[in-house]
Amino acid sequence: MHTEQSGARRRASTAAFAGSVLEYYDFSLYASAAATVFPRVFFPGASPFLATMQSVATFAVAFLVRPIGGSILGSIGDRFGRRRVLVFTLLLMGFATVCIGLVPGHGTIGWLAPVLLVVLRILQGIGASGEFGGATLVAVEFAPDRRRGLLGSLPAAGASFGGMLGTLALLAASSATTGEQFFAWGWRIPFLLSAVLVAYGLWVRLRLPETPSFREADQEGRTARTPIRHILRHQARSVLAIIAIVTAQTGFGYFYLVFVVSYAGTHVGFSRTETFTGLLVAQISCGLLIPVFGWLSDVVGRRPVITFGMVASGVLAFPFFVLLQRDWPFGLWLAMFLGNGVAASAIVAPAGTLVTELFSTQYRYSGMGLAREFGNMLGAACIPLLAVQLAGVDGETTALSVMLVVLALVGLTGVAITRAGHDTTSQPRTPSRDRSALPSAER
Repeated sequence: MHTEQSGARRRASTAAFAGSVLEYYDFSLYASAAATVFPRVFFPGASPFLATMQSVATFAVAFLVRPIGGSILGSIGDRFGRRRVLVFTLLLMGFATVCIGLVPGHGTIGWLAPVLLVVLRILQGIGASGEFGGATLVAVEFAPDRRRGLLGSLPAAGASFGGMLGTLALLAASSATTGEQFFAWGWRIPFLLSAVLVAYGLWVRLRLPETPSFREADQEGRTARTPIRHILRHQARSVLAIIAIVTAQTGFGYFYLVFVVSYAGTHVGFSRTETFTGLLVAQISCGLLIPVFGWLSDVVGRRPVITFGMVASGVLAFPFFVLLQRDWPFGLWLAMFLGNGVAASAIVAPAGTLVTELFSTQYRYSGMGLAREFGNMLGAACIPLLAVQLAGVDGETTALSVMLVVLALVGLTGVAITRAGHDTTSQPRTPSRDRSALPSAER
């Protein structure tokens, strides 16, 4: 029996990690292309500022639909099971990504090109809205109590490595082609390769059993018919806390991965290779450190680790731009390591597990989908766009630093709200005690 449980846990960890790698290869590949390729391919003729703004806006639009997609897919996952939703999100993301690689540029079909790009980006957003939450639930609900922080951080680590693979694929395509070839067709190759990766991810997830927590709730007739209604009526405080934490988490993450990549090339003057290298530093360091911070949250608790990440992000707000000097690319790489690799990874590593501990089994996927994806919409969609506007045409950084400090304060407020609610320790509740462990105000 123990061997069978260990095997199921290994498959769950593999499915959570590998699935997130593949999903966020697709999702982050778009982010890299939005900052470097799409302004020229889909928005030619515009000024550098306007082209960047339009390109980042197409990146952001996916996050606008994520609260709706997350709520719907989360409700389905709470009523019918986690695995079905995760297979659907994988297929949807893969379809949209391959199609992006096939969309002709503005020079071929005119205004229809950016329209198709936006539609496919929305499909990516719907797929991603149910992916991270479902992968985290699978990892946590299979995990032993004392390893939930570590195993629950694997989807976040997978997302970082997926982003790294996307960046490497785009960098390889850029290096193997001339500038003209890259913008004509070279950038499309990484998007088309997504089909192979998704096929592997589908094979992994189809072999995954349903989680013990959901099976128990389903067998006992405890699955909820209207989980979103319950959460909004009885756990609004937890929803607000997660929205605040995730707004800061994704705001910092996409500030580094989207805005800074564009800013480093447009305003500072780094080459495409130097900015791609900085992006790789951010993604690799984040992927390696996330499991470390996840393990640490099992030792000291979720909130202290997240608090460290928020404080570090705020402290780094002004020194970050001091490190960005044209003749010193190491400064860019160091800044990306400290900002995304250390500070942001300390936030994201325990965040997924924290969400699962704030909601009981029958409402957990819905709570993750609603609260986390609403925070994603605010942080990932709004912060890069706001950053582009604050930087303007002259690259002013003071307002950008103030924005990062405010973002850290928003995240710390979310942590404080969870502290004012029920206690989430480093030894979370087992599924069978989920509802009884909630305080009366949250039941």
